[in-house]
Amino acid sequence: MARLFWLMARKEKYMPWIKNFAVGSFSLYAGNTIDAFQPLDFFHFFPLWYDLWVERTAQVIKKLDLDNKHFAEIKELLPTPSSMRAILQKLIPSYMGLKQKNANDYKIVANFFARMLAEACPSDPFGLISNPLFSNIEVKNIIEKINWQEGNVLAAKQIGKLITTAGSLVHGLYNDLVTDFAWDAYGPFLYNDCSLLIRDFPDLQPKEIWDNKFLPSIKSLKIYGLYRGVEWKILCVGCHTVTSSGSPISGLSQYYIEADGKEINGDQVDQLIQEFAVKAEEIYLEIRKKNFEELKNMVATQECYQLKKLFDVADINWRPTDAMVDRFHNKPLLKSLLPQGKMMGSVEEYIDSFGLRIFAKEVLEEEII
Repeated sequence: MARLFWLMARKEKYMPWIKNFAVGSFSLYAGNTIDAFQPLDFFHFFPLWYDLWVERTAQVIKKLDLDNKHFAEIKELLPTPSSMRAILQKLIPSYMGLKQKNANDYKIVANFFARMLAEACPSDPFGLISNPLFSNIEVKNIIEKINWQEGNVLAAKQIGKLITTAGSLVHGLYNDLVTDFAWDAYGPFLYNDCSLLIRDFPDLQPKEIWDNKFLPSIKSLKIYGLYRGVEWKILCVGCHTVTSSGSPISGLSQYYIEADGKEINGDQVDQLIQEFAVKAEEIYLEIRKKNFEELKNMVATQECYQLKKLFDVADINWRPTDAMVDRFHNKPLLKSLLPQGKMMGSVEEYIDSFGLRIFAKEVLEEEII
C-alpha cells in the first residue's frame, strides 16, 4: 500500500497547487503589512538576488535527483514544513522583481517544495488550519512512548513563558522571515478526548551565523502538550498557532518537554527561560549595531542557511555566492513591487498584489481561477 501511494505521489507531483497555497498563506497578511517585518524590507530586498539562490537550489534538486525522491526519503535534509511554506511565500513575489526571469528554475524549485509539503502534510499541505506532519499511527507511537507529566495551571504558564522566550530568541537568530526554520508547531492531532500539539525548535545553535557567545546552551527544544477542551489552529506557519476555543492554561492535561532529546522539568525549564531571554536581548542589541550593508549580508546568510543540509549533501556551498552579494552590495532596496503599509483585504487582492497570478501563468503555466 505504501509503495502504491509513493508511485501515485510521483505521478501527481505537478498537479495544480498554487490556488490552495494562496488560500493558506493569505492568513500571514490578513492582519499584517510587509512594513512590519524586521530588520529590513525583505520583499524589496530578496528580488535583488533571490533568482541566483533559486538557480543554485535547482542545481541541487537535479544533482541529487530529488524529483524522484519521496519526502519520507529525504525529510532529514529538509527544513520544517513551515519553513518550506515560507520559502514559497518569498520565492513567488521575488519573481516579479527580476529583469531576466529564469522561469524554469523557479518552476523546478517551487514544484519541488509544493510536492514535499503535499507528501509531508497530505491533509493540509499549505497550513489552512493545521500542520499535520505526523500520521495517526505516528501520533499514537509518540503518545505511547512519552513519559507524560500531569498538567496544571503553573506548568501551563511555565510552558507559555518557555515558548515566548524561545520564540523571541528565534526571531533574533533568524529574523522575521526565517523564523519558521527554527520554530514550528505540528498538529493539532486528535487523540481520545484530547488534542496533541507539538512545538518544535530544531536549531537554536546556528554556529555558522552567530558567534557562540550569542547562542544558548541547547540546540533543540520540543514541547508536547495534550489539551482537553481546547481547539487549536495553525495558520500556515507554526509560530501562527492560535486557539479558536478553550484555554491552553486550564486545558493542559499532560505535557512533556525535552531539550537535545532529553527530558527536562521544573528548575531546568526555568533556567532555559532565563537563558533564552538574556540571549535574545544580547542578539537584538547586536543587530541594532549593524549598518545597512551588514544587515543585508546577515539576512542573505540566514535565508540560505535553511537549505544547508541539502547543499552539503550535493557538495555545493550553501552560503551566498559572490554573485549574490554583488547584486545587493551598496545597492538600495527596490521600490513599489508590493504594497507597503497595506493589509490585504481578500485572497484575490493578495493573489494579485503578491504576484501569485503572474507566477502561475509565467512559471507554472496555469491559471488561478
